[in-house]
Amino acid sequence: MVKTQTKVMVMGAGGMGALFGMILDEGGMDVTLVDHDEAHVAAIQKQGLKISGLGGERTHVMRAVTSPENIDDIDIVLVQCKGTSTRTAAENMKHLAKQNTVFISFQNGLGNEDILGEILGTDNVLGGLTSMAGARLGAGHIQDFDRVPTYIGEMQGGISPRVDAIATAFTAAGLETKPSADINADIWKKLIGNLTMSAVSGITNLTSTEILNIEALHDLCYRGLDEAISIAQSQHVNLDKNEVIAGLKMMTQPGGTGDNKSSLCLDILAQRQSELEFIYGRPLALAKKANLNVPTLHTLYGLVKGIETHYVKG
Repeated sequence: MVKTQTKVMVMGAGGMGALFGMILDEGGMDVTLVDHDEAHVAAIQKQGLKISGLGGERTHVMRAVTSPENIDDIDIVLVQCKGTSTRTAAENMKHLAKQNTVFISFQNGLGNEDILGEILGTDNVLGGLTSMAGARLGAGHIQDFDRVPTYIGEMQGGISPRVDAIATAFTAAGLETKPSADINADIWKKLIGNLTMSAVSGITNLTSTEILNIEALHDLCYRGLDEAISIAQSQHVNLDKNEVIAGLKMMTQPGGTGDNKSSLCLDILAQRQSELEFIYGRPLALAKKANLNVPTLHTLYGLVKGIETHYVKG
């Protein structure tokens, strides 16, 4: 399934999407970035993708377009758009689903894979997650923070030959990727990190490292973490709290991803609609069905909702 010259499309070339695309393109894959931001795409087309941070200042020349409409013959699509755009993005990629293209969601929150599967076919969709961090600094310019392993897997569980082949090919191209036998549990691990930190970062405009260095915020986050784990357990996702905390510490360490503000925070700063409903809304709906008391997460959700009323209509 994975060719020597694998053709990859990145749907949503923000900080993370452009970073993943750049790594795979540098590693020998044939990558096209797709993003609806015309200024961002134009800058990449004209000057190349500018990268700051890990590896030093540099520019990588690669393809970028504003629509997938005229793209075909794609082996793998990395879906890295905001959850608020998932349904529209999937509708715009229907023609690729007819070509046995594999779609891997590297998005935040719950529900994106369900939307992709509904429109593109469940057999064509894989789950993915990463703790790597990238941020858009401006049109055609991203920040590269660090390198940590990325995971992909079949939504029904187990390690299939295609997952193993894609993980091997991505790793060979420079994006360390591991097959996951239980991608749903892994997605929940990242979700718990987001439930713990994202809204606090958005409300305070602080990085993860800065948040955990303030005792009151540290305690607030860990109350949210306990509530998030209780929601996961209600969905028969049994996670070891110590493992979750170890993962959170890795994500929030200084000198890497911990120096990054959450994507939700960046959305608030840019005054655009965040992925609040995917990160908090859907888990809170599950908590309600399970009759769970999760006051910290409800408070964080409500505070971000209030902030968004200043610039999000409807």
